[in-house]
Amino acid sequence: MSGLDLLLVGLAALVGSTITAVAGLGGGILLLSVLLQFLDPLEAIPVHAVIQLASNSFRAFILRHDVDWGVVGRFTLLLLPAGIAGLLVAGAFPVNAGRIFIAVFALVLVWWPQGLTKIASLLGQGRRSFLPLGAIAGFLNIPFGVTGPAIAPVFRRELPVRTAMVATFAMAQTSGHLAKIILFAGDGFPYGDQVALVAVGVLAVVVGTWVGTRMLKSLSEALFGQLFRIALTAIALRVIVVALLA
Repeated sequence: MSGLDLLLVGLAALVGSTITAVAGLGGGILLLSVLLQFLDPLEAIPVHAVIQLASNSFRAFILRHDVDWGVVGRFTLLLLPAGIAGLLVAGAFPVNAGRIFIAVFALVLVWWPQGLTKIASLLGQGRRSFLPLGAIAGFLNIPFGVTGPAIAPVFRRELPVRTAMVATFAMAQTSGHLAKIILFAGDGFPYGDQVALVAVGVLAVVVGTWVGTRMLKSLSEALFGQLFRIALTAIALRVIVVALLA
């Protein structure tokens, strides 16, 4: 990649991580969209996982006192086995169709709260729902790269306090990205060939996360709720448009 390409990726990582720290989600899809301009999907997704691991783990560290470890433990338990299944069938999925499905699903959840309650009830009541939710995310993360918009509303429902939601979701996503890295490394992905790209991305998300978490702490719960809904809607619509035009 050229120096200009690296600069564009770094800018996307910086802006995306700041948005995620403030609104709870969004930066991952922004970054993946930019990476897909330069890399094939099965190259972009592993690189994206490393950069997002840095972003989410740093955010979780800053907000570590707000992490709900019970939720994280349930979500993490089935990530790896479900990810193995996802890796085995990754080539069989039409990637853009899958991303459209995830985006539409996210829109339904955020604008139809009753539907969120009904869907969550299929996964189990309360925090028990995070066990099957983690399995679903682990499976879909491999072929599609991003599942955050689809699962974030469940975290928001169970963790209504903004800092707890952002911190716990960051830690859960950290686990998800780590599982992806392990699986792609085991499958032979040459991470060493992307050192410069990963270094630029990691540096950018650390800076963006540091800035964004300080903005988060000054938000009211009501404003955070509005930003969460607006960000999720904008991201989902963008995913749909990009996938349809691809």
